[in-house]
Amino acid sequence: MRQRKLDLPARVNGDLALTFGDVALTSYAGLELFGRYLRRTRFNAMVRDVFRGTPLGGDYGVAAMVRLLVALVVVGGRRLRHVAYLADDPLVRRFAGLRRLPTARTVSRWLKAFTMTTVGRLQDLNAGIVGRVLPALGLRTVTIDVDGVVVSTGLQVARAFRGFNPHHRKVPSYYPILAHVAETTHILRVKNRSGNVHDGKASLPFLRELWEQLVATVTRLRGVRFRMDAAFFREDVLRWLGGRGVGYAIKVPFYFWLDLQAHIRTQRTWAPVAPAVSGFALCEALTP
Repeated sequence: MRQRKLDLPARVNGDLALTFGDVALTSYAGLELFGRYLRRTRFNAMVRDVFRGTPLGGDYGVAAMVRLLVALVVVGGRRLRHVAYLADDPLVRRFAGLRRLPTARTVSRWLKAFTMTTVGRLQDLNAGIVGRVLPALGLRTVTIDVDGVVVSTGLQVARAFRGFNPHHRKVPSYYPILAHVAETTHILRVKNRSGNVHDGKASLPFLRELWEQLVATVTRLRGVRFRMDAAFFREDVLRWLGGRGVGYAIKVPFYFWLDLQAHIRTQRTWAPVAPAVSGFALCEALTP
């Protein structure tokens, strides 16, 4: 019995000719520019190298599936079923390198095959991409914003709990912690957590992993500074930052033991900081 090979990938032979004009039509032509950038940076080869030896694969291939999910996010898709709306778009198919897009159920089965090992490979892929970009930018200072991001989920999603969702307290959610470069908006690292885990909890292991990534990425670590919200105003985080000699700015909550209200009431002069913003500095806040 002869087996017939399913030929799904489509070869991209060259760049398309782009013409910019005043036409009242919407399309996904921006994907072509993004695709050219990915080809020049050998994105597909990076994906294959990172996921080599993992069970991810199938008829479509790991590089095509990753690019399809990237295209889905870029064009505004928020659910896997939105893949069906893109099935007939030639630019989306060209960007993914496929003659025919998979169904939402096929993409769902592929995503379910991810384990903690393959998620780690995905983080390595992201770190490798940012590691290529940051040194070439020549930034004298790299500002890292670290914060929590709320992702609302359905009722049946594993490890999703009610907790710190500021908009819908009773909705189960994930509360991943995220670090990105403020100057370029590149995402450096993401760690998923249940919705009932506070930002400050387990933040130190995340910062240690982030620092190891920065050591391999940024050539001048003295030019690194962090920005965080009040959830990270913790003694262990402050000690960790101080031990590495980096700059940092952390929002200070109105804890009772700090008695910041007394300093505010007695401060007569406030210096301008930004348009419509003024403030004053304290070298040390002491309480009884």
